[in-house]
Amino acid sequence: MPILLSAKTEISIPPEPVFEIGPITVTNTMVSAFVTTVILLLAAVAIRLFCIPRWRKDDEHISGFRLFIESMVNMFDSSAAEQTERYGGFVGPFYFALAGFIALGTLTEMTGLRPPTSDLNATLALGLLSFVLIFLFGFCKKRARRLIHYCNPINVISDVVVPFSLALRLFGSVFSGYVVMHLLYSLPVFAQVALPAVGSVIFTLFHAIIQSYIFMFLSMSFIGEAIE
Repeated sequence: MPILLSAKTEISIPPEPVFEIGPITVTNTMVSAFVTTVILLLAAVAIRLFCIPRWRKDDEHISGFRLFIESMVNMFDSSAAEQTERYGGFVGPFYFALAGFIALGTLTEMTGLRPPTSDLNATLALGLLSFVLIFLFGFCKKRARRLIHYCNPINVISDVVVPFSLALRLFGSVFSGYVVMHLLYSLPVFAQVALPAVGSVIFTLFHAIIQSYIFMFLSMSFIGEAIE
C-alpha cells in the first residue's frame, strides 16, 4: 500500500523490488541491509586486526575513537551483566552487534537508501532473535519451572507478544522517520535549504541512536525477567 506524500512523491509501506536473482526478488531494504552488514563486518575486522593490537601495546595513547569503542563495549557489557547475570558474556556482544546494525542501518537513509529496519520483515527477524534468546536463557536457568510457566495461557500470550511488540515498535519508529524525511525533501525548493539538514539530525541521527538503545534495553530486560 503506497503512501502519497505529494504529486511527485510516493512511499510504499512494503519494500520496493530493485532487481531479481532467479526466483529471488531483491528489495531496496535487502540492499541496504547487505550494505550495512558488510560495513559492520569490515569495521569489526579492521578494529580487531589494526586497532586492538596497537591499543594493547600503547595503553597511554588515548584517542577519541578508542574512547568511543571502549565506552560502547563497557556500556553493553555492564548492562548485560546487570540484566542477564552470568549470560552477559554472550548477551552483551550479541546486542552490541544488533544495536550497531539498527543504528548504521538507520543512518543509511542519509545516503538515499531505505533503512533495512523500515521493512517489517527485518524487524520481525530481530524480534524473533530476541524471543529465542529469552526462551533459551529462561529454560537454561529454570528448566522445568520455565515449562510450568507456560501452563498458564496468559504467560504464553505475553511471551508470544514480545517479538511482535519489539518488531512493530522498531518498524513504526524508523518508518515514520523515513516518511517525515521524504516529506521534508518534497517541500518547495526555498524550504529545502535548512529543514532537511535539521530533520536529518532529529529523525535520522538521533533516531538511530535512540532506537538501537531502546531495542537493546527492552530485549535485555525481557531476558532478565525470564531468568529471575
